[in-house]
Amino acid sequence: MNCRKAEKLISKQLDNRLGAKESAWLENHIQRCPTCARLALEYRKLRSLSAEFKIASEPLPYFSERLLAKLSSEPKPSIWAAVERLYARAIPVFLIMATLLVGVLFLMQPAEQQLSQSEILLFQNQSPLKEMQALFEEEKPENRQLKLLFAGR
Repeated sequence: MNCRKAEKLISKQLDNRLGAKESAWLENHIQRCPTCARLALEYRKLRSLSAEFKIASEPLPYFSERLLAKLSSEPKPSIWAAVERLYARAIPVFLIMATLLVGVLFLMQPAEQQLSQSEILLFQNQSPLKEMQALFEEEKPENRQLKLLFAGR
């Protein structure tokens, strides 16, 4: 593992991109590891040989004119091709999102609530006070107590 790191650092050292701490670590490693020392020597020889054979980095004559002519002769992409690529990506995402939304809405439906006795009477336009009125109008207290007892169930 250290030799792999050393190989990367040797390459950086040849390009003068190595920091002081890394350089010290690399020199210490090269002194202890003959394989990495040989690799560093080979890299330095390779660099000196490549410096001798400098190749002109100039482009061929009329390169830019030929490139511009080739680029202008290429057909330009239509706006519809870009729209089709966008739709090809958007449709699956839309379908996934719609499926998730429907699933969440289905799971979040409130359960049916049971209505109380007085709510049922109100929805049927009946007054719950009619039954109470009959209790209060009862003359005998025994009957009134019996009716209250049975009405409380």
